[in-house]
Amino acid sequence: MSNFSFKNKKFPIKLVPTFLLTVAVSFLMSFFSIIFLQDSKQFLDLKNYDVEDIEYEFQTLLENSSFDELIIIDEVEQEECEYFAQSGSFRTFAAASSQLEELKKIGYSTVIENVASQNGFNYKVVIGPFSNRSQTNNARENLRRLNMDSLEIKSCIKFTNEST
Repeated sequence: MSNFSFKNKKFPIKLVPTFLLTVAVSFLMSFFSIIFLQDSKQFLDLKNYDVEDIEYEFQTLLENSSFDELIIIDEVEQEECEYFAQSGSFRTFAAASSQLEELKKIGYSTVIENVASQNGFNYKVVIGPFSNRSQTNNARENLRRLNMDSLEIKSCIKFTNEST
């Protein structure tokens, strides 16, 4: 590797031209900014501008001090969720039944759902319901150990309670 220094003639940047170029560019930028960015005194006087007064409603309410009693109704939205694991989707009922029997031997409660799909898979095998996501993930991990892919399915029902 070549040795870079100011004394070496191979140094790629010359000091004097670089310094002169830097001074010239900074002088030109300063000069043009002073000329083009001057503040005019007409912009400094705010009386030249018509500004509308803003009236806030809460200010008049506080001045009148007349408050209506508000009845606040809290709507509590709750949801109950059940979790399922889909262990497979099959084109034939026989293939889905075969997987269902394997899963019943392991101890899972399974059902076969008939679905209409564009890709030709009409039967899916679903395990569950599980009460929380942790149980679903445990079941999916057990299926993974048995070389079965699975998907998590979350089914929730929302309902509201009104309390005063």
